[in-house]
Amino acid sequence: MPEISNQTLIIAIQAVAAEIRALREAMASGEAEPEEYQLLEDRIQAAEDLEHAYEIAARTVINLPPYDELVGT
Repeated sequence: MPEISNQTLIIAIQAVAAEIRALREAMASGEAEPEEYQLLEDRIQAAEDLEHAYEIAARTVINLPPYDELVGT
């Protein structure tokens, strides 16, 4: 896996989580376009990949915030 900084990883996690929330809100309100359903699936897969990378980083880096805190859950 390519190396990225912990700060970049945190920003990516937060950005993908925000996109997922926005897409889910659009779907719940009935305003989602058909292509947004695929986009949501893609973002969920990206979130899973980022969570895995974060778990690996958390094993060796002190003071990382909890993952749930980053995604707003």
